[in-house]
Amino acid sequence: MEAELFKLLLHKQHSAYLLINRQCEVMQSCGSFLSFGLNEQCLTDSKDVFDFIPELIGCDDILFDVLDGNLPDFELENLNRINDIEEVFYLNICILPYQPPQGEKLLLIVLRNTTEWTKIQQTLTQQRNDLHLLQHDLAQTNQQLEFILQHYVPREVSKGLLEKRITPKLGGELREVTVLFADLRNFTSTSEKFSPRQIVEMLHIYLNLASEAIEETGGVVVNYMGDAVMAVFNAPNFQPDHALRAVRAGLIMQLKASQHHATQTQDIPSMFFGVGINTGQVVMGNIGAQQHYQYTAIGDSVNVASRICSHARAGEILIGTNTYDIVKKHIQATPFEQPLKFKGKSCETMVYKVLGVL
Repeated sequence: MEAELFKLLLHKQHSAYLLINRQCEVMQSCGSFLSFGLNEQCLTDSKDVFDFIPELIGCDDILFDVLDGNLPDFELENLNRINDIEEVFYLNICILPYQPPQGEKLLLIVLRNTTEWTKIQQTLTQQRNDLHLLQHDLAQTNQQLEFILQHYVPREVSKGLLEKRITPKLGGELREVTVLFADLRNFTSTSEKFSPRQIVEMLHIYLNLASEAIEETGGVVVNYMGDAVMAVFNAPNFQPDHALRAVRAGLIMQLKASQHHATQTQDIPSMFFGVGINTGQVVMGNIGAQQHYQYTAIGDSVNVASRICSHARAGEILIGTNTYDIVKKHIQATPFEQPLKFKGKSCETMVYKVLGVL
């Protein structure tokens, strides 16, 4: 009864065992040998263990070390064979010393068919490799997306999009902002003397100076227009001191231009920005067509800021009345002798020239 149960257990476990002597002859066997490409006839035709397990050929010294107790055991894992129908299967071999109650010490060789487990492991390994490749591709895609967002979308706007604080759809919200325009003076006439490549190089240098000043004070560059830049403060993040931030940005911009002129070694003409700043209500959000959006500000306050900028000479920072009323306690400024009449505006606008901050 116990022998039958033992055979059933070996069959269910796809296992078998061999007992061999010092001459590597099979003394006893039992189990599901069909799982290993063997049959009972093979076991009766030959007693040489190497006929059944050719993987042990050349392992005589190891077998004797296990038999003599010099090694506790010996294992071979994931050996692959091909059965009669050209299918690959896998097996593990474990070799242990065995001392029967009577007689010489023998070697117990346990064989286990691990095809199902090995294939599961191979599938899992392949899935992990595929997942690793997907993660690598995703990381590359994220890096490329970050590069695109960093260089084509204002930083704070891209953060707002990723954090879902800004909805990627047409439209916007009514908000008070301070708008800054900075335009390189005499750039058009100067560029006539240079090649297109040299003109682009000059633009890179000066627009970078302007952008740095705007970002340092918390503003967002929303547009480059040839040799001019447009920035807003108090969007997309709220900034209670947005008007003063814009004035500081203008001052830093002019300072950076002066520092560049003093240290530059390239044959590039020295130029300054004319800066115009105005505060007021605008619609702030995504403007454009269905296939292409631009985060920007729309409103009369933007137009006024642009008109003020057009009157600023090289190195000057001009602000409108709304901005001046907010920051007048923190800056030094002188008003124009007469209000300015801007094209398209029914009322005159008082403009102030910023001399510095207190």
